[in-house]
Amino acid sequence: MKRKQKRFVCGMTAAALLFMLAGCGEPSEPKETSGTGDFSGQTLTVANWQSYGTDADYGAAQFEDMYGCKVEHYFISSVPELMQTLLNGGMDEIDVICINPVYIQEYYQNGVIEAIDTSGLENYGDLRTDLTEIDDVKDPEGNVLGVPWIWGTTSLFYNADVVKEDITSWSALWDEQYAGKVGFFDDHESAIKVAAMKLGQDPYNPDMDAVEESLVQLKPNVKTYWGTYDDFVKAYTAGDIVIGNVWGSIATQLKAEGYNIQYVYPEEGTVGWADYWCLVSGSAEKELALKWIDFCTGADFQNGLATDGNQAYAPANQKVLDSLSDDVKKGLWIYPDAPDNMYLSLQMSSDTLTEWINLWTNVKASA
Repeated sequence: MKRKQKRFVCGMTAAALLFMLAGCGEPSEPKETSGTGDFSGQTLTVANWQSYGTDADYGAAQFEDMYGCKVEHYFISSVPELMQTLLNGGMDEIDVICINPVYIQEYYQNGVIEAIDTSGLENYGDLRTDLTEIDDVKDPEGNVLGVPWIWGTTSLFYNADVVKEDITSWSALWDEQYAGKVGFFDDHESAIKVAAMKLGQDPYNPDMDAVEESLVQLKPNVKTYWGTYDDFVKAYTAGDIVIGNVWGSIATQLKAEGYNIQYVYPEEGTVGWADYWCLVSGSAEKELALKWIDFCTGADFQNGLATDGNQAYAPANQKVLDSLSDDVKKGLWIYPDAPDNMYLSLQMSSDTLTEWINLWTNVKASA
């Protein structure tokens, strides 16, 4: 077993309480990952964002109890930074990492992650197939490079105290009645995908001229291009914006605080994201790392994510998702069902990325 320098922050603080779910009488209940094997004295180092589920009391602390091991966290500051950390000696220290499909192929091509044998993962077959079957999370031979554990959306919102009609289409953002009242996420990918969906085009490969024209036409309606949680919340709670697009997590928090915000998956589709666990190449704790991935996709942890009072997230385990109570589903904006037409953030070529960024820059700079 490799020696690990004790320079990582140990993420053992509780982020929230684990609530027990009631009324989960599904014909086939989600499986719990069994804690088998003697891993006493072993240390697993996990790279993840701070306060992102795994350092909650239903996360690493429970995993330690199950396997008699120790879990240490390396808290990520950025995904590119994590890459450099791994290339500069971190592969000898870190065993398993959380990244999204935008970066998985780049990490693989740089040799810092390796394929995962999913045959030993009890919960892999229970995961959403729209998350497991995308090419971006597989190597050229079709071997799995990343296992999904959490997902979310950036979708349409409106203030139901002001907007009295039911909104079902992205086209509502372009309605003249919302001039100066739209809050629009300042992100090139979300912007272009939203415009493409509104135009009835492929969000991954749209007509860029038509998209740019449409986004320029939207500008008179935009009160603010928001970029952070605080930007959005200040504009929304002040009444400056009444419709637009927002992260699902923000909508959940505002709803819990008593605001009459509605969060909609338009008929054309919605912008989605997902995070995946990847195995660091050459990890000396490979067996324990696979136990970790299985644990994070199992019933106990996935239920913890969904019912976390501070920061609830949608589970990738479809059986867990189906078994959630109606109240929990409503809080996660997945009642009665989760969206089935998400357009995930995926890897782009450098040329495409540059084109998308330039288009969005031109839109914002236009008169």
